[in-house]
Amino acid sequence: MRMFFIAVGVLSWIWALAVLWIFAESGGALTVIAAGVFAGVAIVALGCERILKTLEDIRDGRLNAGTPPNDLPTVVVRRPEPAITPSGHAVGAL
Repeated sequence: MRMFFIAVGVLSWIWALAVLWIFAESGGALTVIAAGVFAGVAIVALGCERILKTLEDIRDGRLNAGTPPNDLPTVVVRRPEPAITPSGHAVGAL
């Protein structure tokens, strides 16, 4: 299925460029609209391919859903310990 989306995306980009190249001399709004439709189809098809690839990666365990990637630093925020007064009361405790 991914190969189908890749093929549709690449062929749509080629068709968009071909429409602009073939009808460049006549110009007009229809030429731009037709090229835009082909470019839009290419963007949607290639976007769907990336979504499928991500879902396959999650299924195969290469990507864990909901966890940050391993190359990001982990930040741990700690609250300061409250100071205890001689009378036993905590100062600065929440």
